[in-house]
Amino acid sequence: MMTKQEMVRARVEAATKKKAETILKRLGLSHSAFINMSYHAVIEMGGIPFSTRILNAETKAAIAEGRHEHERGTLTSYASTAKLIKDALSESD
Repeated sequence: MMTKQEMVRARVEAATKKKAETILKRLGLSHSAFINMSYHAVIEMGGIPFSTRILNAETKAAIAEGRHEHERGTLTSYASTAKLIKDALSESD
């Protein structure tokens, strides 16, 4: 038995749509599939399935710094949580 479907329309900035399309395509998802997944997540979570808070300036700066380090190839990565903790503890001395 096929369930009844309805059309959903939304206005999105062109650049945002293009970036999302690129990512969704790599994931093998259509816009319809993504919207359906999002609606199901809202139902499962009983609300929006991600944080909607506004980031403060310090958090935005930290995120930007991490992105810049990643782009420059200077971001440190760890093979395990234990190594991360050991390194973090040694830096605090």
